[in-house]
Amino acid sequence: MSVFTSSRFMSCLVSGEDWRSVAKSALEQLEGAKGQGYTLGFLYISDRLAGDSESLLNLFKSVLGIKHWIGAAGLGVCGCGQEIIDAPALSVMLCQFDAADFCIFPSVCEDTHDVAKLLKPWLEHNEPLLVAVHGDPLAALDPAFSLAALERLIGGFLVGGLTSSRSSQIQFADEARSGGVSGAVFSSEVEVASVLSQGCRIIGPEHQITRVDGQVVLELDGRLASQVFEEDLRSMAIKTIDRDPDDVLVDEGEIPEEYKTLFQGEVHAALLVPGSDQGDYLVRHITGFDPDEGSLQIAETSLEGQRLVFVHRDQESVFEDLSAQLVALRTRVTHERGCFEPKGALYISCVARAFKDKQDGSEIGRSEAQLIRDVIGDVPLAGFYAAGEINAGRLYGYSGILVLFL
Repeated sequence: MSVFTSSRFMSCLVSGEDWRSVAKSALEQLEGAKGQGYTLGFLYISDRLAGDSESLLNLFKSVLGIKHWIGAAGLGVCGCGQEIIDAPALSVMLCQFDAADFCIFPSVCEDTHDVAKLLKPWLEHNEPLLVAVHGDPLAALDPAFSLAALERLIGGFLVGGLTSSRSSQIQFADEARSGGVSGAVFSSEVEVASVLSQGCRIIGPEHQITRVDGQVVLELDGRLASQVFEEDLRSMAIKTIDRDPDDVLVDEGEIPEEYKTLFQGEVHAALLVPGSDQGDYLVRHITGFDPDEGSLQIAETSLEGQRLVFVHRDQESVFEDLSAQLVALRTRVTHERGCFEPKGALYISCVARAFKDKQDGSEIGRSEAQLIRDVIGDVPLAGFYAAGEINAGRLYGYSGILVLFL
C-alpha cells in the first residue's frame, strides 16, 4: 500500500495479521518521516487492534519521535483511495504543525475543570478554530452532553466521531484512553475547510411535532404521527415504482425490490437543525411504531415545535450526495483561495455505510475513499468509520465528514 505525501503531511493505510505485522508495515512506509519536523500524528486503528492500542501508540511514539497523537478505534479505517473494513488495520497521518498552534486535551465529561485548567494558557494566546474530537459512545455520560460542555469551554468548530468497537472504545489523546471525549484544538493559523454529506433523500414535506412524550412522537401537524408517516411512505413508493402500494400488495409475488427496501431499515426520521441555512438535519432511527396509538418512537428525545422530515437512505443516495458535496467543496475552496491544493485530509464516515457497502459487494470504484480521491486528488488522508459523526458539535448518523487542511 502506498505512502502519500505533501509539503506538510504524510499518510499510509496498512493491514496485516496482528498488531505487530501492521505496525511493522506502517513504520517501514513512514521511515522517511524521521527527523522531518512532524509534530502531530492522527492514528486510527481497527477494533481488531484495540486490545494492543497502548503498545501500538508507544511504538509509534518511540520509533517516529512524535510525542503528540490523537485518534480512535473503529470497525473500519480509511486512507487515500481505500478503506479496510473488519480486519486488523490502521490509518495514520503525520502533520507538521507549529507546536504553538495545537493543544491536546484528555477526556472531557460533565466536569471540565481539569481540562479548562490545562487549556487555559493555550487559549489565552490562541483563537481556537478546528477542534478534532473523538468520543466514547458507551460512556456513562451521553457524548452529546460532553460535546456541549467542551463547546462551551473552547468554542471553535468541533468535528470528529465516536469510536465503533466490539471491544475497548479506544481514543488516542497522547495516551490510549476511553470514556468522555478527547482530542486536539487547533488555532486559526491552521487553515481548514470541511463538508458534511448526509447520504439521504428527504421523502416528504417538513412536519411540526405537535405532541410528543420524550422519544415517542404522538402527533405531527396536529395529526397522528403514524398516519403522516404512512402518507409520506406512500408518496415515496408511488414516485419510486410509479404504482400505488395498495395495488402492489394485491399480489405479493409482484412486489418490486424498490418497494421492499421501505421495510428494511432504510427510512428514518430526521430532526431539522434550528437556524441552519443549509437545511441541515440530524438523522435518527425509527425504533418503534404503534398503529393503535398512532405513534412513532425515534432514537432521540424531541420537543413540541421541532421540525421533522422523513428520509430514505441507500447506496445510490450516499454516493450521489457525497459526490455533489465534494465538488461543491472543491469549487468553494478554489473560489476563496484561487486554487485547490489541500495538503492533508481527515474523513469520518458512519460505520453503517461501511458495512452496507461491504454487504452489497460494491467494488472499489464505489467506495467512498476512492470517490474522495477522484475529486480531491492524491492527498494524504486518514480516517475511520464511527458509531456517530460529530460536526459543528452535533452528533450525526449515517453521514460522512471531510476536513481539508489547506
